Amino acid sequence: MPRGTVNCATCQKPMKPRRGGYFCQDALDRPHRNAYCEILMKAGIDGRRNEEAVTWTEILTDLAVELRREDSLACVLGWHEALDQRNLRGELAVRRDFSWANAIAGGRYGTKWQWEQPTLAREIFYLRRAVSHPDFAQSQKNLRCKCLNNLGNRLSVAGRAIEALEYWRRALEVEPNFLMSLCNRATTLAQYSEAFEHTEEKSFFWFVAHKEASAALAPAAIYTDLHSDERNRRRVKALKRWIESVLDLKAIAAMGIDQLTRQDTDATEEERDYRHWCLVNCLYLNPLNDLGPYTVATADSKGLAAHADQVDSPHIFASFFDQIKQEYVSVRWLLYEGLNMKMPHFSDRDVLLGATEPRPSLSLAIEKVKIAYRISYSLFDKVAFFMNAYMKLGIPERKVFFRTLWRNGGNQPIRREFDLTGNWGFCALYWLAKDFFEKENDEVAEPQARGLSDIRNHIEHKYLRVTAAEPPTAPPDDLAFMVSREQFERKAMHLLKLARSALIYLAIGVGFEERRRDSSGV
Repeated sequence: MPRGTVNCATCQKPMKPRRGGYFCQDALDRPHRNAYCEILMKAGIDGRRNEEAVTWTEILTDLAVELRREDSLACVLGWHEALDQRNLRGELAVRRDFSWANAIAGGRYGTKWQWEQPTLAREIFYLRRAVSHPDFAQSQKNLRCKCLNNLGNRLSVAGRAIEALEYWRRALEVEPNFLMSLCNRATTLAQYSEAFEHTEEKSFFWFVAHKEASAALAPAAIYTDLHSDERNRRRVKALKRWIESVLDLKAIAAMGIDQLTRQDTDATEEERDYRHWCLVNCLYLNPLNDLGPYTVATADSKGLAAHADQVDSPHIFASFFDQIKQEYVSVRWLLYEGLNMKMPHFSDRDVLLGATEPRPSLSLAIEKVKIAYRISYSLFDKVAFFMNAYMKLGIPERKVFFRTLWRNGGNQPIRREFDLTGNWGFCALYWLAKDFFEKENDEVAEPQARGLSDIRNHIEHKYLRVTAAEPPTAPPDDLAFMVSREQFERKAMHLLKLARSALIYLAIGVGFEERRRDSSGV
C-alpha cells in the first residue's frame, strides 16, 4: 500500500495509518463497514509484506465478527491459514494468533451455550500459543492484556473459573487498570460464589468482587473497546450496588483478609515457609485461595457437599474424596521438598555415577519431583473413577480414564448424564480433560499438552533423563526422553495446579448435582 495520503475507497476521506496499513476513522455506519469488507476481501493479502498482511487480517477479522458476515469470516480464516505458513516472528506471530482466535470465535458468538462448543478448543489453542510465544513478554502492553484477558474469557466459557481468574490476574499484573479484566474478575467471582453453601465463603468472594468492580469504575480504568467496555462497566456498577446492599464491607475488611502473612506461633519456621509457598502458588484445596494470597485461605478446607449415599455404604464418596485429598496434600509436600532442597541429601552420598552427556541431574530432590509428578497424574483417573460411580455411568472398571470418561466412544456425543445437568463444575472437568494429549491426531486445547503424558509414561515405564541444562536434540536411537530440570519442575508444578483445579471442580460439581437431584426428586 503506498505511503502518504490514502483516501477511503468508499467515502473518499483520508485514512489514517494503523500498524502498517490504513483504516478509515469514519467507518461507523454499517453500509460503510460492509463496503470496506468487500474491498479488503477483493484486495487480499497475497504478495503483501508481513506487517501489512497481519494488519489487514486484523481489520477484516474485527469487521467480520462485528457484522457477523459469514463470507468475511470464511475469507479471513483462509488468510490466517496463509499467515501460518509465513513463519511470522515476534509480535507479528502473537498478533496473528490473537486475531485467529477471534476469527474462529466469530462463528460461535450468539449461539446457545452447551458443553461441547465446536470451536472453543481451537480458540483456546491459539490464545495459549500467543501467550506462550517466546516474544510475548516483549509485545505491546495492550496486546498482552488482550491476549490474557481473552484466554480467561474462553476458559470461563468452558466453566474453568479457576484458570480464568488466573489469566485475568496476569493481565492486571501487566496493567492494573485494565478495565476488561477487572470487570471479568468481578462478575466471575460473584458467579463462583454461588457454588458455596456457607455465607462466610460467599462474603469473601463478594468482598473481593466489590474491590475489582470499584477499580473498574474508577477514573483510572483503561478502556480498549468503547462499546463493550461501557456495557461491562454498567454490569459491574449494578453488581457493586448489589454487594453493598447485602454485605458489611467494613466488617470483612476488619477481619484482615488483605494480610499476606500471618505469624503462627505454634508452627516452626519450616512449616511457615511451606504454608506461605502453598498460599502464593495457589495450591490450597480452598476456593478462597483463588481470591489471592490471603491468610483466610491457609487451610485445605474444601470437601464434598452434603449428598445421598447408599444405606449400606453411608460414607463411600466422602471417604473416597478424603483419600484423594490426602494424596494431593502429601504430593504437594513432596514437590515442595524436591523444589527447595538446597543441599545434597545424605542418601545421595557415595553413590558412584558415570559421567554421561548431556549431564543428568541425579539426586533425591529430582526423584521426589518425579514421585510428585506420577502421583499428581494418577489423581485424574481417580477423579474419573469417582465420577463413574457417583454419576452411575456403568463404565467397566478397566476402561475408566479421565480423558475418555465423557463419551460412550471417540466420536459419540457427550454422555446424557452430563449434558443435561448444566453443571459448570463437571463441565470444567470435561474441558480440563482436553489438556491431556492422548493420540497423535487428537484435538488438544493445550499446545504443550503432549509433554505431560510423554513425561509421565517415561517416568512410569521407560527412561526420563532430567538434564542439568537445556538438553540438545536426542538422536533417534536414544532410549531417553530428555527434559531440562527447569522445564521438568515447571511441568510438575503445572500438573499439581491442574490436580488442585480438578478436585475443587469435582467438589463443586457434586454440590450442583445434589441440588439438581433434590429439585427434580431423583
